[in-house]
Amino acid sequence: MIITILTTIFALAVLVTVHEAGHYFVARWCGVKVLRFSVGFGRPVFRKLGRNGTEYVFAWLPLGGYVRMLDSRNDLVGDADLNNAFDLKSPWKRIAIVVAGPLVNLIFAALLYAIVQISGTPQLIPVAVSADKTLAGFEFPQQILAIDGQTTPTWESVNIALAKRMGETGSIEFLLQRLDGELLQAQAITPSQLDAIPVLDVPVRVSLGVTRWLSASAQDSPLTQLGLQPWRPNVPVTLNQIVPLSAAEKAGLAVGDKILSIDQQKMVGYNEFVAFVQERPNQDIMVGLERDFQRLELPLKLDSYVAESGELFGRIGVGVASISWPNSIQFQQQLGVFDGLIAGSKKTFDMAALTLSFLGQMVQGLVSIEHLSGPISIAKIAGASAQSGLITYLSFMAYLSVSLGVLNLLPVPMLDGGHLLYYLVEVVTGRKVPDAIQAIGLRIGMALVFSVMMIAVANDLMRL
Repeated sequence: MIITILTTIFALAVLVTVHEAGHYFVARWCGVKVLRFSVGFGRPVFRKLGRNGTEYVFAWLPLGGYVRMLDSRNDLVGDADLNNAFDLKSPWKRIAIVVAGPLVNLIFAALLYAIVQISGTPQLIPVAVSADKTLAGFEFPQQILAIDGQTTPTWESVNIALAKRMGETGSIEFLLQRLDGELLQAQAITPSQLDAIPVLDVPVRVSLGVTRWLSASAQDSPLTQLGLQPWRPNVPVTLNQIVPLSAAEKAGLAVGDKILSIDQQKMVGYNEFVAFVQERPNQDIMVGLERDFQRLELPLKLDSYVAESGELFGRIGVGVASISWPNSIQFQQQLGVFDGLIAGSKKTFDMAALTLSFLGQMVQGLVSIEHLSGPISIAKIAGASAQSGLITYLSFMAYLSVSLGVLNLLPVPMLDGGHLLYYLVEVVTGRKVPDAIQAIGLRIGMALVFSVMMIAVANDLMRL
C-alpha cells in the first residue's frame, strides 16, 4: 500500500509539474506575468515567493495543478502591467501558452520512451498457445511474427496491434511460426546462451474472426479474449525447501525429490501439483517421487488452511525450484541515443493515435465505458509497475503523460483544448468569444469532465 501511494503521488506530481511548466515558461516567454505556479490542489504544503513575484506552491492533493496568470478580467491591473496581462495578449500568444502544457507532456513521454529503448531491457518474444488447446492454429506454441502486417517482436507490440482493432468487426490476421514445445521446455530447464529459437515448418497466416472486438469486457486482456495465452515453461515439481513440521516433513520428503505423481495421477508441472493439493485438505494421499534415480512411493496426510474467502484448502509445505525463461525467446534491442529518440517519438505518436481512436470509438458506442479507468486503477498500475522495475515504471509514466497530453487537447471547455478552440475562433473571426458563451461552455465542460470522472471511479470500485 505504501509503495502504491508513494509511486502514484510521485508519478502524478512529476507529470503535473511538467505540464504546468510548459504553460509557465511559454507564458513568461510571451511576457505574461505569472502570479502562482501550483502543483496540486487544496491547502499548500510548501510555498515560496520567487524573485519575479511568482508564488510557487505544492498542495496536499497532487491530482492536478494550475498556473495563475495576470488577467484583467479577474485582477486589478495597473497601467504598468497592462502589457503583462494574459487576456490582453494576441490570440497567437495565448494559443502558444495553452498548447505548451499538453505539448510538453508529449515531448516528456517521448523522452521517457527513448530512455526505455536506449536501456535495452530484455523482453519476451511473443509465443502463444490456445488456452484450452482447441483453437485452430494454436494447438502448439506459435511465435506471433506479425498482426495485420505489423511486426510484433515483443508482447507489448502484440497488445498494441490488437488494441488498434478495438470496436471492429472482421478478421485479425496473424503471421505465425510454429515452435518445438518440447525443445523450448528443455531450454528452460537447462538454459544456454547458445540456444536458438526451435523453429518448425514455415510461417503461416491464420485469421481469427472478431465481432465488435474488445467492445464489452474490460476485465480480460486482448489475448485472453481471443482464447489465447502466453506460452510458459512447465515448472517440474523438484523440491528445494521443506517447511518444518509440515505434512511434507512428517512424510519424509526431502530437498531434491522430484514429485512425479499423486495417487497415481501424473504431475506434469507445478500448476497441476498446486491445484491437486489445494483441492484435498486433510486427505491421505500417496506421493510418487524420484530420489537419487530411484522411484519411491510415500504415504502423506495433507494439512489445511482457511483462505480469506473462508474456503478450506489443502497444504503440503514444500518449496519448488524455479526455472527461467529460455534465452531463445528473450528479445533485447539496445538503441543508440539518436535512434532511441526516434523510436521514442514514434512510440509517443502511436500511443497518442491509439488513445484518440479509443475515445472516438467510445463516443460512437463501439467500445463500452467499462474500459474507463480512474485514480484507483492508476494507483494499482503505478505500484505494480514500480515493483516490476524502473524501466517498467518509466513506461507507465510515459503512457500516463501521453494520456494527459492528449486528453487536455480535446476541445472541451475547462480543458486546454477548450481554450484553444475559443482562441482559434478568435483568429478566424477577428473577435473574442463573448464571456457569456465561455461561461456556458465552462459549465458544460465541467459537467462533462466530472461525469466522466464519476464513471471512471465507479468502474474502479466495481473492479475491486
